Amino acid sequence: MRTEARPPRRIWPWIALGSVAIVAAAAVVIAFAVNGSNSSETPAAGPTTQAPQPSSTSVPDSAPTGCLGGSARDAAMLLAAQQQAQHTSNGAVELTASFVRWLYQFPQPTGEEADQVSAALFASTAAPGFTDLRAGFAAVPNSSNGVVADGVPFYRSTVPGVWHIESAEADRVTVSVGTAYVIDGALSTTFRSVSTFTLVWEDNAWKVEGGDIQRTTEEMFQIGTPFTGGC
Repeated sequence: MRTEARPPRRIWPWIALGSVAIVAAAAVVIAFAVNGSNSSETPAAGPTTQAPQPSSTSVPDSAPTGCLGGSARDAAMLLAAQQQAQHTSNGAVELTASFVRWLYQFPQPTGEEADQVSAALFASTAAPGFTDLRAGFAAVPNSSNGVVADGVPFYRSTVPGVWHIESAEADRVTVSVGTAYVIDGALSTTFRSVSTFTLVWEDNAWKVEGGDIQRTTEEMFQIGTPFTGGC
C-alpha cells in the first residue's frame, strides 16, 4: 500500500489537502481512503463554527443531498441508503456520500456494525482485503490521518460538501465526494477531505468495488457540485 500526499497550495490556504491510498490485495478500506493534511507541518486547529444541522433524506433520484438514509452515522443509515439509492448516477453519488459519512468518524463503528456493512455493501469483484472493515478499523483507529488528535470525537459532514462524477456507465459509476470535518461538535472552516470510490450495480443495489486517487481537495471544491442538503 502506498499513500500519496501533496503539500497545501497557497491560493486556497483554508483547504487542507486530502490523500487517498491505493489498495493492494491485503489492504483494507479504512487505510485505502484516509484523508487529511499530510504536509510537513503538524495541522493546526482552524476556526470553528456551530456544527451543521442535518437535512432530511432525499427524494429518490433528486439532485444529491448528501443525506440519503438519514442523519445518523450508523450501519442502519448506510444500509437504508443502499436500499433507497436508485439505479442512476445520482443514486451512486448518494450512496458514496452516506458511506463516507459512516466510514470516517470517531468513536468508530462497532465491530458488529463493521461486519454487517461488509456483508452488504461490497461488490463480489472487490478485493478481499478491501472488504474487511473490522480489520480496517482495528488497523487505523484514527482515520483523520493526523487532522484530529487521537481520542477527539470527529466525523465528516456533507455540509458544506460537494460531489463529482468521474465516470459513469449504466452499471458502474466512479464518484468523488468532498466533505468537511466536524471536530468535537464544531464544523471546521479549515479542514476538508475528498474520497473517490467506484460503485457497481449488483443484486439490484449499488455496491462498492474499490477506488483510486482522483482529486486533491482544492480541485474537488473547485469543480464539485454542492449537495442540496447535507448531514
